[in-house]
Amino acid sequence: MKQKNTELERFTYTVSHDLRSPLITVQGFAKMLRDDFGRNEREKVESDLKYIENGTAKMEHLLSDTLQLSRIGRMANPPEDVPFGKIAQEALVQTAHQIKSSRVEISVVEDFPTVHVDRMRIGEVLVNLITNSINYMGEQTSQKIDIGYRIDGEETMFFVRDNGIGIDKSQHEKVFELFYKVDKSSKGTGAGLAIVKRIIGVHRSRIWIESEKGKGCTVCFTLPVV
Repeated sequence: MKQKNTELERFTYTVSHDLRSPLITVQGFAKMLRDDFGRNEREKVESDLKYIENGTAKMEHLLSDTLQLSRIGRMANPPEDVPFGKIAQEALVQTAHQIKSSRVEISVVEDFPTVHVDRMRIGEVLVNLITNSINYMGEQTSQKIDIGYRIDGEETMFFVRDNGIGIDKSQHEKVFELFYKVDKSSKGTGAGLAIVKRIIGVHRSRIWIESEKGKGCTVCFTLPVV
């Protein structure tokens, strides 16, 4: 109960903190809009409106991701036995446009085991991880993402590995926090890995990062294997 209360307090603080930023933007430019409109400065009015639109759009994305995170575990689909390879292929179809436009090379092993999971939710996990890898790929000419697994003792560990910019060890836990972003200028709200961790947790499994700054990143996770 103490752990749950701590998580709730952290969640509430994070949401209120991150929602306040676009609210301040909207409030500030609404005042500027009133002043610029009174002076009949049309170009500045258009600029003010654009900032207000961007602020409300950011708030909408933050609220949408927060709602998605809160629903995980309460609206789960019944788990089923499905080859993990099929889930991987479905995720690649969903991210096909991003993969093509980024020109990243994708490698997927062929002999995945069968898992007992919520198929749609684990598909969301892979879509988020693939998208994350693309967004943090860096400027190298040969961009690669590997989707695979390995056996570690009695445990089957799945992974999504890239050769991107990597993550410093000091941030391995932070990246799973809601709205946390390694690069503040990157795309998205920073909720992707928080959602991924929640989905993996619902499956009573675990997830972690293996990475060093400048040496790519591997996101590892376990799942119930049939």
